[in-house]
Amino acid sequence: MIDAKPMVEKLAKHYQPEIFYADRGYDDNTFFGLVFEELGAYPLIFQKNQNVPKHRRSGEYRKKTFDVFDYGEYLQRNKVETTISMLKRRFGANIKSRVVKCQKVEAFTRIIAYNIDRLISMGKEILIIFIKIMRVSY
Repeated sequence: MIDAKPMVEKLAKHYQPEIFYADRGYDDNTFFGLVFEELGAYPLIFQKNQNVPKHRRSGEYRKKTFDVFDYGEYLQRNKVETTISMLKRRFGANIKSRVVKCQKVEAFTRIIAYNIDRLISMGKEILIIFIKIMRVSY
C-alpha cells in the first residue's frame, strides 16, 4: 500500500482508465476512495470476507462496489499476473541494485529483454510457418 498512492496519482496525470484492477491486498476504503476520486476510475478489487453482508461492511466506497462486482471482468487481471510470473521465472525475481534509480533501470531492462525474447520467438514461429508453406507450394 505504500507505493499504491503515488502510483495512482502518477497514473491520474498521464492516463484515465475506466477500471482499476487490483487484488485483495488493496482492499482498503481509503484506496477505493483514491481510485474513485483521484483517478476517476472504477476500482475492481476483490474484497476480503465475501460472506459479510453489505450493511455490515465498513467504508462507503467499499459498499459502492460490493453489489456490482463483476468477477468475470476481475479475472482479466490474471493476464498481467501471468506475464509478471513469466518475466520473473525467466529473468529472476530479485533486484540486485540498492539505489532506487538503478532498481528501476534493472527492472525496465528485464522488461525490454522479455519483449525482445517474445519477438524473437514469434519470429521463429512465423519463419517456420513460411518455410512449411514454401515446401508445400514447390
